[in-house]
Amino acid sequence: MAQRQLFQAAYRGTGLLAASLALAPAQAQDPRNWYVGASTNITHVEVYRGFGWETGGSERGFSVRGGWQFHRNFEIELAGLRATDLQWTEYFSTISGYLTSNTTFDTTALKASAVGKVHWGETFEGYLKAGIAEYQVSGRQVLDTLQTEAALTRGVDARGSDYLLGAGLVIKASPKWRVRVEYQYFGLDRDFLGVRMSDDPSVDSFSIGVDYRLLGKTTVNSLQ
Repeated sequence: MAQRQLFQAAYRGTGLLAASLALAPAQAQDPRNWYVGASTNITHVEVYRGFGWETGGSERGFSVRGGWQFHRNFEIELAGLRATDLQWTEYFSTISGYLTSNTTFDTTALKASAVGKVHWGETFEGYLKAGIAEYQVSGRQVLDTLQTEAALTRGVDARGSDYLLGAGLVIKASPKWRVRVEYQYFGLDRDFLGVRMSDDPSVDSFSIGVDYRLLGKTTVNSLQ
């Protein structure tokens, strides 16, 4: 699948990045500290169909996170996301005509990821992240036919786990505060949306937020 291939490519790229960053300059400062943060999100559903992406309507949500920076270039992070009233419309061809499925749902996700960073001076950082998302989705599905609108309404729900990928930019406003801009997505159950087995659905979020660093000790690594 396209997104799995993208994930594998990103994984290999992150491995090369990790190898190069591990060879940090001698006497590089190596901070070890915890951080907490929160963001406002614009979240939507995307489905990759092999020829391109289709996108559902966007809704606002929020996320919270905490993490540990154990190396100048690496962090591990645990985060939670909440988004409501996400929407997806799927069209089916039947013997009697066309059937339209309109799904409106809320999602809650717990995400764990590893983060690899690069630095531009003392103020800017760029990063990639990869991990896993444990999610729960619930809502309602309305089925329309050519003859009848809202021919069937039913409740739908699902839970599962899938890959997570993301990238972002950090602006360090002070030693304790930083501003973060990020794009992130995780895979979603196909049956829940009613898409084909060849499709790749995901929940995508663009977020802007802040982190607060609980400053700890700084060690000095030397390759000499």
